[in-house]
Amino acid sequence: MATRLIALGLLAASAGIAALAIASELIARLLQLAIAGSMVYVAYLGWRGGRVIRRALLSAGPEGDLVLDPDPLRVSVVVAARDEATVIGDVIEDLLAQRYHAGDEPRFDILVVDDGSSDGTGRLARDRAASAPSAGDLLRVVRRELGSGPATKGAVLAFAHEHLRGDVIVALDADARITPDFLARAMAAWRRDPAADALQVQRRALNAGSWLTAAQDEEQLMDMASQCGRWATDGTAELRGNGMFVRRAALEAAGGWSATALTEDLDLSTRLGIIGAHATLAPEVTVAEEAVEGLGDLWRQRMRWAEGSLRRLMELGPRLVGGSLPVTRKLDFVSFAAEFFVPPLFVAAVVASLLTIALPVAADWTVPASLFVGYGLGTFLLAAAGLSAHGVRGLALAGRSLRGSLFLSHWLLIVPAALLRITFGTPSRGFVKTPRMDR
Repeated sequence: MATRLIALGLLAASAGIAALAIASELIARLLQLAIAGSMVYVAYLGWRGGRVIRRALLSAGPEGDLVLDPDPLRVSVVVAARDEATVIGDVIEDLLAQRYHAGDEPRFDILVVDDGSSDGTGRLARDRAASAPSAGDLLRVVRRELGSGPATKGAVLAFAHEHLRGDVIVALDADARITPDFLARAMAAWRRDPAADALQVQRRALNAGSWLTAAQDEEQLMDMASQCGRWATDGTAELRGNGMFVRRAALEAAGGWSATALTEDLDLSTRLGIIGAHATLAPEVTVAEEAVEGLGDLWRQRMRWAEGSLRRLMELGPRLVGGSLPVTRKLDFVSFAAEFFVPPLFVAAVVASLLTIALPVAADWTVPASLFVGYGLGTFLLAAAGLSAHGVRGLALAGRSLRGSLFLSHWLLIVPAALLRITFGTPSRGFVKTPRMDR
């Protein structure tokens, strides 16, 4: 009930501010001044984040130059898989090829959780383990029966936890593709911030062949630029699901994986912040994944992401801001949370402007226009920061940044829709699996 009331309050506040801005020139100009200030801040984050990415990419030499610690931490990789028969074999093959050893001894193990699959995912995983001479004790497959708990990835990870052996837990999606040095490079990247209790690698689209999937690839680059900027300014950088690493001790101290959270990565990120822990980034380490290829599937995915993110901000945000974190991290978290106020404010400003058409009051269309342009410019700058850090230049940089920015404008509709669902709808109980691409 509290979450519904907060969501309703956000919608009401958006409507009230929009109405005032449309009716009052002073309020409109103050709002536009705030938008301009936020753009300066976003540009600064992009600049700092781009520098972090460039340094990381330049420092990542050939695989032969990679030096592991003499006694590297043991890593357990968890792959949650429900009806993933088309992709499970590939990710297992990539994981078995990992070169993360102390001498001749592997310092990692793999756990595949067959989450109530009906397409033979578990059988295929076991067959691959039996047919791979190198598998040995590296790979285990366990089954979580359908209906035995919430239908969320967090519930699968919580189920898996008792089966894990490592000091560091790594979560990979079933469609992930990684290189043989993935684990070694991620653990080496952790040395830049050894005090961090979690680490997120760079996600990239495996199928970036269409406008829609290529735009999702650019979205991942701009997100990494933003996250690296937040990390560089001692902010609250966050985990992003696929390719996230977390120390077992910190995970358990934060209360483990949430079985009910729609976005277990964001939920854990915030709970780590509450206990004073933080995440670092490895932009030079990549996990490839399948981008969504259909608009309907994209809408369902983004609605889950938005609802999950909003719920964790409303449920956990006050505890983080009221806790003992450094002021810089609290301010960063508040600034990030404020981004979710722009979409409902934009929609409310458009509606308020339309309503004034029938009234003897001239609508100030510069209010919704400035919100739209400001949001677009911010995402454009972050996309440019991420792309330029990877060596994209000239017209290609401008064109790809523009595509990423235009794509990100869908959040202007997604966030208000998610707030309406939280306020008036039935809470989502789990995720809907995204269809895999044809192989």
